[in-house]
Amino acid sequence: MEEDIYRLARQADNILTSEAFQKAMSELEAQTIEQWANGQFKTAQEREEAYGLVRGARTFKNKLVAIIESMKLTKAQAEQREKLSRLHTPDR
Repeated sequence: MEEDIYRLARQADNILTSEAFQKAMSELEAQTIEQWANGQFKTAQEREEAYGLVRGARTFKNKLVAIIESMKLTKAQAEQREKLSRLHTPDR
């Protein structure tokens, strides 16, 4: 299970740090904010769809961050178990 978490965290980190992902997120947010600022939406539905798109992209990014944080927590827990195991194992 820990290996799966580590693998997923590496993949999530690769996505988050990729130039393509960062560029796409930046452009998506900038384009939508520009449209809002200039009043380019003709209907409330268009505004809501754009908001939903930005919100969805941010939610996706947050899910990737959560996977990485979960891996960090799992790793810290494994290290703590290892330390406790060494403390409770008598020397031979």
